[in-house]
Order: sequence, then C-alpha cells, then structure tokens
Amino acid sequence: MKRLIAACCIIVTLLCTGCGVNYMNSLYSKDDEISSDTNSFSLDKDEQSIDGQAYTGKLEFEGMDTIWKYNAEDDMEIELSYLLSVSKGKAKLVLIDPSGKLETLVENKDKTIQKDMETIKMSLKKGENRIKLVASNKAQIELKLSVDVGDLNNIGFNR
Repeated sequence: MKRLIAACCIIVTLLCTGCGVNYMNSLYSKDDEISSDTNSFSLDKDEQSIDGQAYTGKLEFEGMDTIWKYNAEDDMEIELSYLLSVSKGKAKLVLIDPSGKLETLVENKDKTIQKDMETIKMSLKKGENRIKLVASNKAQIELKLSVDVGDLNNIGFNR
C-alpha cells in the first residue's frame, strides 16, 4: 500500500511540474514553431515605445512574438538598424519570408551588451515578411529597431 501511495505521489508530481520542461524556453530552437503565424510568450516587465519607424524596448521576455511585418510587392533589399543587448538569458531576431523560411539576423546571449546600433541589409521576398523576437530563460533585453518600411509592433498583447 505504501508503494502505491508513493508511486501515485511521484506521478502527480511529474504531471504538475511538466517534467521540468518550460514550453517558452523550448521554443527557442524550434524553427517550425517560430516560422508559424502564431506567437507565444511570457512578458514579465516591459517599457516600450514606437516613434514612426523606430522601436525601443526594455523587456523581461521569453518565447516569441512578431515585432515587424511588411508585405513586399516584389523581391527587394532593405536596411535594418538594430541594437540587441542581453544582460540575462538569450535572445535573437529572426526574419521569416513568405514561404516560412527562417533566417537569424542577430543572436546574443547572457551578458552581451551592444553599445551602438548596427545596420544590416535584408533580402525580402515578394509577400509577407516578418521579424520575430525569440528569447529564453526570462531574458533581460534592451532592443532598438529602425526600418524604413513595414509595421512595427510592441511586444505583448497591448499593440
């Protein structure tokens, strides 16, 4: 009888803890989920603003959320300026083309502090292109983005 009770307690504990797997953290390396149209995240702290075509934010974030969208009429190339500092955890910005192909634009890990904005060229395909912020381990992030085209969005539900 004691063994049965102990076995039940172990099973209940495993079910309640999910075997120690944090779903938001697991998204970081799942390209098929990142490239989907869905967003899934945990946002604990945020200070965000959008001024024209420039986004600024300080976040404690894990999971993934779409921060930029643009429906290109033709294949084209644009410039994106960014600053991605990560004082805890890890974070990356990924470009998703209309076919769902994913390209990591920048990835920074624990204690990577970027002082100045950097500019990169991005090749966009005809159709809807998106950039997602993806992070894990309750990443503490400072993010700045500047792009001449498309729609910038705050991270989270208050868009």
